[in-house]
Amino acid sequence: MSSGATIFSLCLSIYYFLYYKNTQKTKKRVEDWFEGEADKERKSAILLIGDKYDRSEMAQELQKKLIQADISLKPSEYMGICFFLFFAILFSGHFLFKLIFVINLTLAYFIVWLGSKMFLKSRQNKLTERLNQQLPEICRMMSNTMKAGLTIPQGIEMVGKELKAPAGPEFQSMVQQLRLGTNFEEVMGNFRERFVSKELNIFVSTVLIQHRVGGNLAEVLSIMAETLEERARVNKEVDTVTAEAKFIALILPIMPLMMALMMNLFIERFLNPLFTKWGLVLFAIFISMQFLAYLVIKKITTIRV
Repeated sequence: MSSGATIFSLCLSIYYFLYYKNTQKTKKRVEDWFEGEADKERKSAILLIGDKYDRSEMAQELQKKLIQADISLKPSEYMGICFFLFFAILFSGHFLFKLIFVINLTLAYFIVWLGSKMFLKSRQNKLTERLNQQLPEICRMMSNTMKAGLTIPQGIEMVGKELKAPAGPEFQSMVQQLRLGTNFEEVMGNFRERFVSKELNIFVSTVLIQHRVGGNLAEVLSIMAETLEERARVNKEVDTVTAEAKFIALILPIMPLMMALMMNLFIERFLNPLFTKWGLVLFAIFISMQFLAYLVIKKITTIRV
């Protein structure tokens, strides 16, 4: 009787041990699927105020820009950095350049606002350029999987395994969403929204159309790979030719501003006449001419391919 109870207890223990081990494997697999979402749901470093701002409608557009720029910061954290830079420039303008408060406030706001836009745009362009460089290879890999008789989701999974960032992690995330039952068109649409790229729009639209109506997707992707490589070559030549003009458009409004600050540093109250009646008129004319020159250069150097 005693030995039978012992054997029964041993079998029961082995059963529960195996059951627990299998449960842990399943739990780990689910955690791996939701790993990316867990990172996005982390708390803001600015505690309660930051979390409240992150949930507001004002933060949604900024959150989209941060994702497109591949910046792993909450909107509240990014705004906190901007406020810190704003007060740092305000402090420097008052104690270093001896600026009037109105000039100092306007200048600090303008520098932070313009600097933030340029920084986010630069990060978006770099990320988009890296993705565009990978798109021909993505098209060829998916084309080869189609020719081998595999499905589109299997082609996406192969791209996620073989390629590096930014395409690799994005395609891995798409695979996880598809495994969890998300609609294919919704997954591709979310992927398109995370990048500001005309080439990516063409790729996603082609895949979605072929997925809906059918057709020889392998051949289409193969042709698209060659087309994208040709577009990349032409765009590189255009960027080389227009690089000098773009640099001038950037330097043109900055140089007079820096000269005025340097003059105010050496000559006390140098900028005070700027806030007289005629000073404001001349300043408005100057800003208008600088803005017009920037737009003209921007228009000339923007070449559609």
